[in-house]
Amino acid sequence: MIAVIPLLIHLWNRRQAKIVDFSNLIFLQIAHRQSVRRIQIKHLIILILRMLILMFIALALARPILKNQFSFAGSRTKTSCVIILDHSYSMSYQDIDGSRFELAKSVAVNVVESLQNGDNVSLILMSNKAQPIFQKLTRDFNQVKAIIRNIDASYQSTLISPALTMAHDLLIESTAPNKEIYLITDLGKNGWQNFGHLPNPSDARIFLLPIGNYLPKNISIEEVETSPKLIGVNTPIHLKAKLKNHSKDPVESTNLKFFIDNQKQSHVATPIGSKEHVELTFKYNFASPGIHTGYLELSPDRLPIDNRHYFAVENYKQLQALCVGNNNLYLFLGLNPERELKPTEKYTILPSNCPENELKNFTPENFDILVLADLPKLTEQVKQTIQLFLRFGKTIIIFVANQIDIKSYNSFLEWMPATFLQPATWSPPTTISDYNLKHPIFEVFQDTSFSITPKFYRGVKIETTKNANVLARFQNKIPFLIERKIGKGNILLFNVSVTNPSTSDLLVNPKFLPLLQQSALYSKSLQSPQKRNILIGEPYTAKLEQYRSMDAKIHLTTQATYTRPINSNGVLEFSDTYKPGIYQINAGDSNSVLRDFFAVNVDPMESDLTPIEANQAAERISARLAVKPEGDTWRKALNSQRTGREIWGAMLVLAIILMLFESILSNQNET
Repeated sequence: MIAVIPLLIHLWNRRQAKIVDFSNLIFLQIAHRQSVRRIQIKHLIILILRMLILMFIALALARPILKNQFSFAGSRTKTSCVIILDHSYSMSYQDIDGSRFELAKSVAVNVVESLQNGDNVSLILMSNKAQPIFQKLTRDFNQVKAIIRNIDASYQSTLISPALTMAHDLLIESTAPNKEIYLITDLGKNGWQNFGHLPNPSDARIFLLPIGNYLPKNISIEEVETSPKLIGVNTPIHLKAKLKNHSKDPVESTNLKFFIDNQKQSHVATPIGSKEHVELTFKYNFASPGIHTGYLELSPDRLPIDNRHYFAVENYKQLQALCVGNNNLYLFLGLNPERELKPTEKYTILPSNCPENELKNFTPENFDILVLADLPKLTEQVKQTIQLFLRFGKTIIIFVANQIDIKSYNSFLEWMPATFLQPATWSPPTTISDYNLKHPIFEVFQDTSFSITPKFYRGVKIETTKNANVLARFQNKIPFLIERKIGKGNILLFNVSVTNPSTSDLLVNPKFLPLLQQSALYSKSLQSPQKRNILIGEPYTAKLEQYRSMDAKIHLTTQATYTRPINSNGVLEFSDTYKPGIYQINAGDSNSVLRDFFAVNVDPMESDLTPIEANQAAERISARLAVKPEGDTWRKALNSQRTGREIWGAMLVLAIILMLFESILSNQNET
């Protein structure tokens, strides 16, 4: 387009000849026409020269290359190359001809060896995040090859798009005429999700090099969970393991072993069909409180990384419950059931009785939960105690009978989870028909028997306040259990009497004890809300207020030890979770010592080794499929495509010559 500019200027400046009658000079017309024709031809030549000059300058700035399809194109041209090496844990799969990652490394080394002097290269390790080994392209090929040979597969999953985007960014900055990207991967479909077609902003040639010629076979542990999630001393739990056969071939028998605190507890063998899920359950009782760790382990197979799943569970030590009320017999039996009707210190929950007028003698530091049992009215002392427990991050459990002072209860709406309207009598009696089975309080009730028993005869009509959450309702839609979080604390409101069995038969129903104990354990769990079971790469965060501004040492079995500060708010943050296993936390001083644990596991999504179809993958990233590079033949074939000749210099020289010629013509006198 720029070459047209002189033509437009020429056409704009053309002038129409003006006819003027002058004497009798007809005899001069023939000579005039000959002179004008000569001048016009000269101007046309100058115009063409100027157009050619601008065209050659524009082409030179574009740095054109004659490729090898032209017989006069010349020799090999400079190449910038980015190698993307998939080092996700699926690449650790052992094929018949060896580890896929070792094969991928040899492919990457062959690509580097195909480069010559004047070329440059970079290496990106690909997992669920892109890790550039070199921030810029380098000509040190020996260093690149040495790094490739010493790399190990990671424990992370796969994501294609970030690595390709980073490769394009590196090549956009390159001035090399030829640009190439090599994606070396097993094509596991997990890495190709959540994106469509990727553009090619660097205009590079992209080569897709699939690793693995056989359909893989793999069984993995997808998930491990405890039921119930809230565990007390000597409380039986069920550890559920979900297995998945990711291959099309059934497996006659696979063995699953169960370990607690490094001691084998049991094992079970099970067949598993093609693409089938299997759930196995182990039963266990924790005899001592604290954090217990363990793992489940499958029989060895071709991908050993996902054969072990670690877990850490907290077995709550004795909970101290401060019970305020006049008749706490049923409450004590529900929290600490003993035949002698006397609380025993061997049980998980130890209730203490407190008359309302003695509340000022008790402090929240010595108790985990505060239980208000059918208090007729809420006095100023009760209000102060509630506020103090909430400030310490504790939970208050409130039971209300239908004989309460509604005005007194409604005077504390700034923290009460409901507004009290009026006492209610239900005839026929109502039952609980709607409750959240996923909530920790109700997870032990995996049936619908609440719709039959217990029966409720009297209660209170209530409406939930702002920020409150209804966990269960009666058949008549009146809330039965409401939860509200207040700052660091929590309130559970039960719309039932815990002292008068005539208002319902809940107190003599088998569901009363697990309902009350799950509520107490749930209340305790809110005081240590850290997530103890995380995936590779996820940060671990713990609230350790007692150890604020101290250093915590974090150990992964016998491997590396990390030191991390606990900040002034008592929060410990740890992000170096790049290996699976049990991590131990040590902190404290001579007065108090912390010994805590958390578990890290690989992402189970990566265990599905089913590959995406190669042609489909190549189309989505604008790539061409390439055969596995082996030997000199492959390198010669690749280098034959890297030939070409840069002609921008020749075009600049030609433009200068034309400029000299145009200058000579322009300066000649027109006669």
